[in-house]
Order: sequence, then C-alpha cells, then structure tokens
Amino acid sequence: MPATWDPTFRPQFYERWGRESAVISARARRVEYPEYRQLLSIKAAFGGAEDYFLDGHRVSVDDDTFAIINGGRSYASRIESLWPVHSFSIFFEPGLVNQVWTSLAVSVAGQLDDHTARGAGCGEFAERLYEHDRLVSPVLRHIRSAVDAGLADENWLEEQLQFLLARMMRLQHRQLRVEAAIPSSRPATRRELLRRLGRGVDFIHARYRDPIALKDIAAAAHLSPFHFLRTFKSVYRLTPSTYLNRKRAAAALRLLQESDWTMTAIAEQVGFGSRTSLFRHLRAEYAVKPQRLRERDVVGAGPHSIRAERHAPPH
Repeated sequence: MPATWDPTFRPQFYERWGRESAVISARARRVEYPEYRQLLSIKAAFGGAEDYFLDGHRVSVDDDTFAIINGGRSYASRIESLWPVHSFSIFFEPGLVNQVWTSLAVSVAGQLDDHTARGAGCGEFAERLYEHDRLVSPVLRHIRSAVDAGLADENWLEEQLQFLLARMMRLQHRQLRVEAAIPSSRPATRRELLRRLGRGVDFIHARYRDPIALKDIAAAAHLSPFHFLRTFKSVYRLTPSTYLNRKRAAAALRLLQESDWTMTAIAEQVGFGSRTSLFRHLRAEYAVKPQRLRERDVVGAGPHSIRAERHAPPH
C-alpha cells in the first residue's frame, strides 16, 4: 500500500475511503496513523504487533490475535518494530452488515416473498481482541493470501467479505452464549463483566513482555483481583497467570523458529526473565525439549498446541 501522504495516491484514496469496503495490506517497521473515524473493521498483524489506541487504552494485535472494531469509532494505530510487520485490515462498507444479517436471519422463503424483509439486526460486535480460531481466521487468511498474491477480482472479494461477516456473526453469537454463562442475574452486569474481562485480555497481550501481576491485569479491567480471577477462570477455564504464560510461550516459539536469538535473549524479550523459566514453560506447554522447538515439524506434538482457539471461551 502506498503511503497515504503520497500526493499521487492520497486524493484517489480519500475520494473512496469510508464509502466502500476495503482491504489494506501493508508492511512497515515504523508508522503512525492519527485518530480517524472508521468503518466496521477486522484487524490482524503478522510478523510483529500493531497497536490500536481506542477509548484511552491500547489493543495490541499480533500473530496470535485479531480484533474487531465497530463502525463509527475513532482510533489511532502505530507500528514500531525491529523488523517489518504485515498489517492487514478489512473494512466493511455501510449496510453490508445488515445485508448479511438479513440473509442469515430471514428464511429463504421469506426473502422470496418479500425482498425487503429484515431481521431484528445484529447490533454491534463485541469490540475486543480475539485469539485466532477455526471459524474466522481461515477466511481472514484466505483473503490475505489472495490479495497479497495480486488478485484484483472485486466480485470474488465481495463474496469473501460476506463469508467473513457471516463467520464474525457466528463468533458474536458464541460470545453471547459465553456472556449468558457468567454468574449474574442481570444481563447488563454479565455484559459489562465480559467487557472488563476483555480489557484484561487486551492488557495481557499488550504488556506480556513486562513483569505484570494479577493486580495489574485486574486494575486494567477495573475489578478487584479476587473478582477478576474468579470471573476470568469461569469464562476461560484457566487462570490469568496460565493465560499469560501461554501467550509468552507462543511468542517465544516464534522467536525460536524465526530468529537466531539465544535462549537468554528470547526469555528476556517475551517476559519470562530467565533462561530457566523459559525452559520450564516451553517444556510444560509443548512437551519437548526447548532446543527441539527450533524444528518446525515438532510444533503441536505435545499436550498443548499453540493454536489459540484452545484458550478461547467455551462455545
């Protein structure tokens, strides 16, 4: 993607921006985009992290996660990395969400009888980080591969965006089921608790390299440590510290396989602090000697896979 400040690109870009669906695929080591009001979008990043600044907090998207941000929201973003990060975002044109929701919510017969039929509407998506899964991520990666290969078929892309939106809506339905399982008699309280847990997860992904503790994560979620721990475990089926260490282990695995850094340097980079701690957590996570993890074919051989859908809330 050319720079938006390029005078040969900027006019044609902003003439269409915000009015139609768009896919942005770009690589950069350092870039900052000022706050701007955007369409509904899904964000991903590969080979590093991209930070989004939304409502006074940071959402860090990387190889393990994607984020959904609702339409009409204003936010800024930043990449600051030692190596190029692949930033990938999809923006959905106004009205497309309702079109897809209608096709899912209204029967085929009903649409044939009345082409103006409308469902109740899907409302807003849960605006948060999601770990890569088997529902949304495959479509997201498929679109990325095709776009990066130079495919310029707009009809194909429109079809794929509708498939992607349908998957996102199924994901949202799962989130509503998770919300219903939170121990509270009031729907508004359950919804707010899930939102605050999301803030805690955002904090973990943004700050996992730092020496953070339960009280820090709970503070980011605006909950007491005890309440955060109890609610987090009931939703994610594991403790915040286990979630944090699995995030660090996944980041360490990528560095093991994609760099020639020493074990000590990797331990410091991902937040384990010491080579001994790194070894212990990698062995627990992947059930093989950490030295063997530099061989890509051993990944997933142990009791724990790095696939993030294992750690997602129960469906």
